[in-house]
Amino acid sequence: MDEKIFANIPLRSWRWLGVNELKTSAQVEEQIIDVPAGESRTFAEVNLAADNVARRIKISVGNGAKVEFLSADIGNGNYSADVEIDLVGDDSAADVEAVYFGDGNRKLDFNYVIRQRGKRTQAVMNVRGALTAHSDKIFRGTLDFQRGSKGSTGRELEEVIILSQGTRNRSVPLMLAAEDEVDGHHAVSVGRLDEEKIFYLMSRGLDKSEAQRLIVEAAFNPVVEKIPDENLRGELLDNLQRRLSQ
Repeated sequence: MDEKIFANIPLRSWRWLGVNELKTSAQVEEQIIDVPAGESRTFAEVNLAADNVARRIKISVGNGAKVEFLSADIGNGNYSADVEIDLVGDDSAADVEAVYFGDGNRKLDFNYVIRQRGKRTQAVMNVRGALTAHSDKIFRGTLDFQRGSKGSTGRELEEVIILSQGTRNRSVPLMLAAEDEVDGHHAVSVGRLDEEKIFYLMSRGLDKSEAQRLIVEAAFNPVVEKIPDENLRGELLDNLQRRLSQ
């Protein structure tokens, strides 16, 4: 199946970067979710599939409501995800935490957008990933303060661990503001594993690959541990450990 475009970045960047469109060759799975006023909901999206997967998820959050969105991608095929969260109500909140692992020739393509429409909304987007072999990843994370969102705050952070040469990483943090009296911050950290940590763990009897695996697992655990399904948590960790060992 040929690749098709199924989402676009909210503010188009330089075309030569190759990040404006979210593409997939898989059938797009779509979910539309409504979090009513005053309620708190947690949603977990996990990908362990062997085939290519594409998902579009749209979440609307009402007055005083809160959504916690958890995502873990440790599949074998290519993965594309378009996640849009609309904080339409005053005092609504979104807490997004995601992890991903790229190995082999995997292509990972993410577009995460939190639109802050209501007054005094709160948005947090924390993403951690590890890349090795010839994996290729794009992560677009957007905080969009729209007109009417006075008093709103937003925080976005992506941390990428590069485990080997040959990987390709593109991180695209965006912050849009059509309103004053908002407070937003975004940052990206990309780098190899801390050699001092590796040396410390090796001095305790681990070999280098075991030390690397332990550090990556420690980065992923805060998100994996929040997934409600205990069996799924175990499957995720087993899959990650096996892939890191390879």
